[in-house]
Amino acid sequence: MKLKHLISCVSLGAAVALSSCMSEDPGFDFGVGSDKVYGTLNLGTLTVDSEFDPLTRALSEADYRNTGNYTVRVVDMKSGSDVMEFAYASMNDYLPKALEIGSYTIIASYGAEHPFSRDEFLVRGETTVTVNANTEQTVSVSCSPTCGKLSVDFDAAMATYFDDYSVTYAGTQAMGSQTCTWAKADTAPWYVALAANGETVNYTIKMTAKADYLPEGSTTNTAEVTGTIQLLRNKAHKLTIAPNYKPSTEGGISLTITIDESTNDKEITWEVPVTWI
Repeated sequence: MKLKHLISCVSLGAAVALSSCMSEDPGFDFGVGSDKVYGTLNLGTLTVDSEFDPLTRALSEADYRNTGNYTVRVVDMKSGSDVMEFAYASMNDYLPKALEIGSYTIIASYGAEHPFSRDEFLVRGETTVTVNANTEQTVSVSCSPTCGKLSVDFDAAMATYFDDYSVTYAGTQAMGSQTCTWAKADTAPWYVALAANGETVNYTIKMTAKADYLPEGSTTNTAEVTGTIQLLRNKAHKLTIAPNYKPSTEGGISLTITIDESTNDKEITWEVPVTWI
């Protein structure tokens, strides 16, 4: 009887030890009597792909490139609800995580999206993963800006021929009826929210000419040039504007416009006539 009792105690002790080991495993703690099947989710690297360099004084490039500033959400694709949310810097406090088998979206982000802003923009990335039974799935997320960077460079010679000048951009879905404008002394860029595949934006250049450079017979000193530019996310687009003056008998003032998409090493230059209004 004593031997039989000893064997029973040893068997019971082994079972308790095994149960204890399983409960410490974050991936396979199914719970007593649970009919759910679980796997484990883990997060690998978080990378940031931003072509905006340099940023404005109001923005810190280091902040957007520092992955420790990013927030991570795990969303159940079946229910659409958040399973968990945490700072990437404290990821090890939350992952690996036991999740019911199924598909999930992992979203990482920093900042906030505005139709256009000089103070803030959104960098975001997401990926989907299927969690399978009794296995660990490790995923990585790559983030990039949801906006394009717009800037204007007025050639110094503009001040020779015009008292005033400005550029206005309009036409994105996020802007609606709003516009972003550069006055003649304004050099800071705008960060403009764009659709995933990019958008076409309208620009209008308005000018007030000096009296000495008005076209012959002109009854107004105001003029404008209009056009369009294709914008893409995570791309810097710069409009460089310079005057090209000829005596009024030879055509008067025209503008040379250069669109520089620096991330593509691509420049488009053309000369357009000034329309007096």
